[in-house]
Amino acid sequence: MRSDDLRLPGDIALLRTGYALTAVIAATFGAIVWTLFDRSDNVVTSTVIALFGDPSRPWDLPGMHLLLVMPMGACVVVFVRSVLGWKTFGLFTPMLLALAYLQSGPIAGPVISTTAILIGMMAVPLLKSLNLSRVGFLGTLIAIVVSALGAMALEFRQPALVSAFPVVVTALIVERWWNAFEADGPKKAVRMTATTLAVALMIQGLVAAPPVVWLASERPLALPLASIVLMIVLGRYQGLRLSELSRFRAANHGA
Repeated sequence: MRSDDLRLPGDIALLRTGYALTAVIAATFGAIVWTLFDRSDNVVTSTVIALFGDPSRPWDLPGMHLLLVMPMGACVVVFVRSVLGWKTFGLFTPMLLALAYLQSGPIAGPVISTTAILIGMMAVPLLKSLNLSRVGFLGTLIAIVVSALGAMALEFRQPALVSAFPVVVTALIVERWWNAFEADGPKKAVRMTATTLAVALMIQGLVAAPPVVWLASERPLALPLASIVLMIVLGRYQGLRLSELSRFRAANHGA
């Protein structure tokens, strides 16, 4: 029996907790999407605005700030891959996705990008059946996502949907998801997609944190220089990743 197939005491409860959290996140996501597209006075919209504020509000960050803090985003990706052992779609994809979030807004960005990813995922099987080249596949996929979001923007008069950069980034994520789906199966593909989205959210929260904004304005070069030092230290890490500890724990239990 494989070590990662063993169930230790408490694992089932942890799994059920994960399912419950997933259901809560899905319900919250649906409520935010409802509020973005339907601004009428109803219970869902009122609740979302009371909890999160206006979900379509944009970030108010200068362009120079986004440039200076991107090494911090790279540092986050290096940390989660080298120390935590999380697998993402490359180094730059979470950073580009975080930039898409920062251009669209703290709540609208992740919701719109995830919506675009879901639309693209539904379109991929049809495009693959047409035996298109990679360039034709990506171009058609971007066109489909743009058309879907553009139709929703016109129907619901939602300006947060008209940003082009998030659409291009999410189209690239959908392509990588399909490649992982074909190579490793649906479970690993979904896990890598979720990890990439989670890391992008982490980068967004770090980049927009008030102390980071203040430091970038007062000491512009401090953040990229500190990120270089941290990435050199993390790049030399040769120990076990935290995600590997559970597998060895199960192996020790079964021994």
